[in-house]
Amino acid sequence: MNVQWSQGQPFALALSHDVDRVRKRAQFLYYPVRAMLNRSANAMRKELQSAKRLICGDDPYWNFDRIMELEDSLGVRSTLFFMDEQGQPRLTNLKSQILYRGRYTLDEVPIQKAIQTLDANGWEIGLHGSYESYNNPSLLSREKIKLEGILGHPVHGTRQHYLRLDIPDTWHLHNQLGFVYDSTLGYTDKVGFRWDRYTPFYPTDPSTGEKIPILQIPMVIMDTPLLQCPDPWSSALTLIKRAEAENGVLTLNWHQRVFNPWDMQAYQDMYVRIIQECQNRGAWVGPMGQVAQTWTNVVNRG
Repeated sequence: MNVQWSQGQPFALALSHDVDRVRKRAQFLYYPVRAMLNRSANAMRKELQSAKRLICGDDPYWNFDRIMELEDSLGVRSTLFFMDEQGQPRLTNLKSQILYRGRYTLDEVPIQKAIQTLDANGWEIGLHGSYESYNNPSLLSREKIKLEGILGHPVHGTRQHYLRLDIPDTWHLHNQLGFVYDSTLGYTDKVGFRWDRYTPFYPTDPSTGEKIPILQIPMVIMDTPLLQCPDPWSSALTLIKRAEAENGVLTLNWHQRVFNPWDMQAYQDMYVRIIQECQNRGAWVGPMGQVAQTWTNVVNRG
């Protein structure tokens, strides 16, 4: 399907950020130990710089202003998926400690103010469904209603935490709750177009063959899996060229915690490089909601 991305651009770059953690705490113990075990003086130096910033009152994981400043300088906007994680860590359960320790909720006033500031300045806010919400209608509904109450308007997009999907039930749930699009489909451990889907699509229920009216915008590149590739830029460029060749959508997911210059500068540098490469190739660049709107217009015209 030939897509006119706003002004006839050859492909689209959709920018998004999962907001999983907003405060660096236990990581100040874990990462230095890992640096020592790996005998990495450079990693240890970065962690010390990061700790110094926290002491000075600048949390390395609270990066909303940095994202706004960076994207404003590039002339782009993105979508931030916020979570309302109410799960509690249990002392004797390691998995629960990993899942819930250090998370935040939408009840926190600083979180609410950040959401409202982003929204007022043109960034899109979506819901990052909590770990147990992917198959829990009442839980996901409460999270959506709470986020909409903070914003004062509907939330159109979602992505489930840890990319948890129960196909097709999660998609039916998203549709029932009034979401317009979902960007959960993707990989947690590598980069690429899952299911070889290069453009948004409406999924079908495998048991009935009927279309489920929740637009899928697959996630293609997540920050850590890309940076762990043997040659991150080569991997990114291959996917950029594929999106361009397919007149498709390249969706990025850069967690907001990585936008600090002390211990994760390489993540920010790669994010900027991808955006600038796509801009140089004439791509349309923007938030997820605008991708959904453009695609919906194309489908309706067709």
